Amino acid sequence: MNDMLKLRIPVDASLVDMDSEGRHCIFGFNLLDLDLPRVEARCVFKDDEGNVVNQVLNHPYDRLPTSFTKMAWKFHHEGKLWPHVELKASPAKILQGHNVYGTDWIEEGALEMLGHFSEAQPVLYGMLAVSETEVMQIDVTYHARLRDDREVERALEFLRNISTQHIRKSSKHASYKNTVYFGSERCKRFARKVYGKSCEFQSQLQDQIKLAKTNDKSAMRVVEVMSDPDLQLFTKGLLRFETGVKAYALKERNIPTNLFQLIRYQRANPYFLRNLWTSANRELFEALKGQNMKLTDDDSVYKNILSALEKASAEDSISTSIAQTAFKFYLDLEKFGVRTVQADIGDEKFFRNFSNLLKCGFTRDYLARLNLKPIENVDHLTAYSIVLSTLKTVKKAGTVSKTQARNLHTFYKELRDYGYETVRTNYSKSQFSARIASLITCGFSKAQLQNLHSQTSNNIIPFIKYVEINFDQQVPSNFVEPKSTFSKIA
Repeated sequence: MNDMLKLRIPVDASLVDMDSEGRHCIFGFNLLDLDLPRVEARCVFKDDEGNVVNQVLNHPYDRLPTSFTKMAWKFHHEGKLWPHVELKASPAKILQGHNVYGTDWIEEGALEMLGHFSEAQPVLYGMLAVSETEVMQIDVTYHARLRDDREVERALEFLRNISTQHIRKSSKHASYKNTVYFGSERCKRFARKVYGKSCEFQSQLQDQIKLAKTNDKSAMRVVEVMSDPDLQLFTKGLLRFETGVKAYALKERNIPTNLFQLIRYQRANPYFLRNLWTSANRELFEALKGQNMKLTDDDSVYKNILSALEKASAEDSISTSIAQTAFKFYLDLEKFGVRTVQADIGDEKFFRNFSNLLKCGFTRDYLARLNLKPIENVDHLTAYSIVLSTLKTVKKAGTVSKTQARNLHTFYKELRDYGYETVRTNYSKSQFSARIASLITCGFSKAQLQNLHSQTSNNIIPFIKYVEINFDQQVPSNFVEPKSTFSKIA
């Protein structure tokens, strides 16, 4: 897909002169006469008569409305370089309102850019030699489809550590940790990056929603397009490999940089962008051929555990652990007496259990003399019934503790990473058995858990097979090539 196009349109030679210092300028010209949206002055002062005088006028980068997203542009009217207008936009975005997928063809996007500029700045457009428009950069993007966005994150983390002889990691900060840069954007041939589309798409959508709330008509149209559920679904699991192809790289390959010559060149060589992209990334993919990536599907495991616990809670469940502890304490008081039990278990446990027995209706005096005349105490069955009915807890159906699911998932990962026998030594026998039993109720067999570590150590695949670029599946089956509304402008 042609994801970005940067054009340079020179001012007609009949309007350009050169001063004694070798600076190009447009004679008989004042920047303020063009009615530009914004003009800045680098020098402002008062003359002898007290009038404010502006000198060294400059046109900053501006944004020009199109049918959908805006187009960046700037007028360089004087300096060492020949005066020109710079246009920069995503052809996909200005033609169809999104760049989730799009066309490889340069022509329609370029004509859309020129057309909107001619309508917005007709006077300036009339000063330009449009037929001499130069292509300064083309961003070419193709994607690999992974199962979900979580897998995209794993692939990006893996790619952050990859570098080759000529393609090096960039230290550039990536928003949302969603992008990996290789090299510098200012390099003279190729600017490379890899990113997850879904995260970027949602961020762009939120920005457009904010603009739409300010009554921005273009943003409203974009929001309508980007809110399409099928389009949003298409972004899931997309790992994008984007390469900015500079004019220098085109010239090295004897590919014309004049826009209209390039359009004719593409008509004769329809796959030249794909070939350029492949050539630019060959070294990166060659390096990846020797890289293996361990695959772990932690999200699915956690979801399975949580789902199994939810099914197990389909009916009310009763916990008697507090009641059991309290009744054992009751029997100890009866057998050994208050002072002995308190000295044996400590004040904290003693008072907690003593308080629980008081909740059951036993008095202090009764509990204090349990050991003195056991024959006068209530029978054990009655005492247990009283304690159980008071201290048992009931968990209603449909409730499940996510903390329990997370703890069980952590235990699963310990088995996977360290092995069954190693993990066994880190837990008491009862704790280990209980957690193994819980995983078994979640659908894991004991044999599977015992061999989880060896299975996982072999669960690696070549990265190049994991991330596969399929050029035949870059757009949905119902994709229609977009057409410019300015197709006759050339």
